Amino acid sequence: MKICIIGPVVIPILGKDQKYGGIETVISIAEEEMVKRGHDVYVFASGDSKVASKLVATTPKALGQGVSFAKEKECNRIAYELAIAERPDVIWDNTLAIHAQEMRENHSKFLFKADIILHPDELIDTDGIPVVQTWHGPAKDHLPKLIRDLSDAGQYFVSISKDQARRYLECFDIKNHLGTVYNAVNTDFYTVNYNKKGDYLLWVGRFCMEKGPHIAIEVAHKIGVPIKLIGKKAEKHETDYYDKFIAPRLGPDDEYLGMSTLEEKAKLMRNAKAVMMTNLWAEPFGLVVAEAMASGAPVVGPALGSLTEMIDQAGLLIPVDDLDLSENDTEVTASQLKYIDRIAKNMKKVDSIPPQVPRKRAEYLFSPKHNVDGYEAAFSKAMFLKESKRSGLIQG
Repeated sequence: MKICIIGPVVIPILGKDQKYGGIETVISIAEEEMVKRGHDVYVFASGDSKVASKLVATTPKALGQGVSFAKEKECNRIAYELAIAERPDVIWDNTLAIHAQEMRENHSKFLFKADIILHPDELIDTDGIPVVQTWHGPAKDHLPKLIRDLSDAGQYFVSISKDQARRYLECFDIKNHLGTVYNAVNTDFYTVNYNKKGDYLLWVGRFCMEKGPHIAIEVAHKIGVPIKLIGKKAEKHETDYYDKFIAPRLGPDDEYLGMSTLEEKAKLMRNAKAVMMTNLWAEPFGLVVAEAMASGAPVVGPALGSLTEMIDQAGLLIPVDDLDLSENDTEVTASQLKYIDRIAKNMKKVDSIPPQVPRKRAEYLFSPKHNVDGYEAAFSKAMFLKESKRSGLIQG
C-alpha cells in the first residue's frame, strides 16, 4: 500500500528523541511499523524530522509554538499538493485539513480555546484519493462542526477511543467513520521495575486547566508523598496557568523537571508509585496513560472519557459523575476540592495493583502491531468506499 502521511509542522517528528508531541509520537510509531510491513510510506512534515519512511519537507525546520496560523496553513497546502502528486492509495492527514481552516479568534485563558471554522470551498481536490483524518481532539468547541464539514466533503475518519467516537456521533451522524484505532506506544522500549520503591507520584502533560496538575499536587500533599512534574509550558495560556496554579503550590520536596527525554520519562514512570492523570475533562485518549501502563505504573484518574476503557482494573478510577468539574474553571472550585479529597482517600488502593497488570493490558491494547492492524483495515475500507462511490455502487 502506498501511504502519504501528513503531519503538523509546529514541532518536528523525532521518534525516540521526542520530548513533547502526542500527534508526532503517534505518527512516528505508526509509520515505523508500516515500513516494517513493507508499505511504501511518505511523511510530509518539517525537514528536521526523523522518520523511518521517506521524509518530504514542507518547511526546512519546525515552525515552533505560537507561530502564525497562516504559516501552518501554507505548509499544509504544500503537503496536500505534494502528496497528491505521489498518487498514493490513501492520504492519512493528522491536521484536519488545516489549509482550509480559518482561526477567527483565540479565546485561550488557562487552556487552548479558539473559534476555528472550515471553508469547504478551499479544500484541495485530491483527485479521487481517499483522505483519512484521525480525530486527535475532543468532541467540543469548534471541532464537531469542522469535522461535519469535512465529512460532507467526502473525507473519512478514525477515532482514537470508543468514548470519543460516541461523543462525536452524538453531535451528528458521520457515515464516513471507519472505526476506532487506539494510539500506540513503543511497548518494547518501556520496561517494568518490579522492585521499585514507589516513593513519589508523577504527573506528565501540558500545563493547563483541563489536565489538572494542580489537583495532582494537592493529592500528593494530602497523602504525604512528593510529586514530580514533567511537561510543556510554552504557550501563553500554559505559562499563565502554571504561574497561578502550580508555582505557588510546589512544596520543598516537589519537583518540576521541565521537558524530559523519552528515556528520562520512562525511568520516572517505571519507578513511580502512580502516574496521576487528574483531568477535569473527558480525555479522548491520553498517551500518557498508555506509556505509564507500559511501564507497569498504575494510573490514577477520573472515571471519565476514554480512561475507563483504557485503564479498567489496571489502575484507580475515581467516580466523578456527581461532581461539577469543568476544564473552563478559572479558580479552584468546591467540586475540585471534593475531587481532591476523593482521590486522596482512595490512593492506598494503588499499592495492591501489581506492575504486570497495567503492563499486560498495555501490550494487548497499545502495541504498534495493534495500532497498524487497525489503520490497515481503515485505509482499505476508505479505498473501497471511495472506489465504490466513484463507480456508482454507493450513493452519496
